[in-house]
Amino acid sequence: MSAAIDETMGEPVTVTPIIKGKPNFPGTPEPDKAVTVIAVFMAKAETTLKSAGRVAGGIELSPLISTRKPVFEFDRNALPWPILQGYRVQLCRTGEVFEVTDIKPDSVARICVHVVQLGRAKE
Repeated sequence: MSAAIDETMGEPVTVTPIIKGKPNFPGTPEPDKAVTVIAVFMAKAETTLKSAGRVAGGIELSPLISTRKPVFEFDRNALPWPILQGYRVQLCRTGEVFEVTDIKPDSVARICVHVVQLGRAKE
């Protein structure tokens, strides 16, 4: 089933491991160990509550904001090593780079990798 998901919705991504840095400092990417694999990318749109309604220039501002939660899903055997927090994932299609924040198995054959985008989103 996992192979069918990759065939239908997958796209190439490059995963780059990092060397852990000092506490509160980013790690150093290891581009010589980067691998290109197939993953499913999803960026689910979400509306969240920012704060109570505010007034600016006599106009009441909405407390709701739109955001997205980017997630990559990999086949459990796609990577030659376990993916860890802080690793970088780059979409080959757009060049956008993401940093891994959380890794969770889906209890079947895939790994769900939560990420945050580094830099600005391309539209």
